Amino acid sequence: DSEQAVAMANDSDGPMKSAAAGDGVLTTTSKGAAPAAEKDGKKAAVAGVCGSTLPAITAIGIVSNLGTVVGVVIMNKYIQVAHGFNAMIFLSFCHFVFTSVSMRVGLALGLYRYKAAATRSVLPVALGSLGSVAFMNLNLAHNSVGFYQISKLACIPVTLLMGSCLDGTVVPTRVKVTLVPLVFGMAIANVHDVDANTTGTVYATVAVLCTVASQMFTASLQKSLGCDANQLLYHTSPLIALGMLGLVPIFDDVAFIRTFPYSVPLVRDIAASCVLALGVNVSNYLVLGKTSPLTYQVIGHFKTILTITFGIIVLKHDTNRKNLFGIAIAMLGVISYSEVKRRMQLGR
Repeated sequence: DSEQAVAMANDSDGPMKSAAAGDGVLTTTSKGAAPAAEKDGKKAAVAGVCGSTLPAITAIGIVSNLGTVVGVVIMNKYIQVAHGFNAMIFLSFCHFVFTSVSMRVGLALGLYRYKAAATRSVLPVALGSLGSVAFMNLNLAHNSVGFYQISKLACIPVTLLMGSCLDGTVVPTRVKVTLVPLVFGMAIANVHDVDANTTGTVYATVAVLCTVASQMFTASLQKSLGCDANQLLYHTSPLIALGMLGLVPIFDDVAFIRTFPYSVPLVRDIAASCVLALGVNVSNYLVLGKTSPLTYQVIGHFKTILTITFGIIVLKHDTNRKNLFGIAIAMLGVISYSEVKRRMQLGR
């Protein structure tokens, strides 16, 4: 699952926060300044894709995340189909090597400030990400595609449960209600054959726990360490790249990778995939830190809806009324979640 190989978070006190504008900070004592500042603050905030009134930088992160994730999934699939290059873990390794190098180039260019963080502090994020990638692949290998999709849908209730147990997070009932049509609709649109076994179920369970834990670690670490998306990604990307390299012999055919004829078009497309993955990684950290793991899960399913819709409209994939009905129900859930979060933000 190429999307699983590129995910994480942000909550910044650093330079990215200054770009958010819309705090409505007064710079004068004039009586007319407060309304003006408040008005400017409202202009600098936009409605988020998945609810609530969000600062402009967060909305940009969500839109960028939607675009880059759909783009990297399509590009990776194109690399598989058009070039016959089927080594997805190695490709994920290339993604994180490129991300790691890019973060260091960005730091050298002064695009963000360095923030020290001990390796042991950021290690849970790297390990969670690697566990998610490894066990999601094992999940897919030992179960049917339908059971694999169900396990991904399970991330939402597991996020609610882990948030309640670990952080004491209480999600309002009206928010939980909006998640029902989302999960139900995605199940209708995606889940077909459901066939599992004991080994596959264990792999799926560990995969879901690692995925949710990674997202929660990413969000909480940015707050506890005071890091923004770029600063945290600077520390985690080389660790994840190193871990991915260790996973290559387990999931990919090393001989295939060594002997494959790397044409110029293939190298070009791999480079394009790496650029898209950089956008995914940065925006993932940003969205997770600025919103919540639950909202991130909703956005993730919205990305799946967009990918399915793109396949139907542009790639002319086969579909039926059941798929379309499921997509419509899921979209109703996404819209409902957005509206409920927006109203909560407004205090209604």
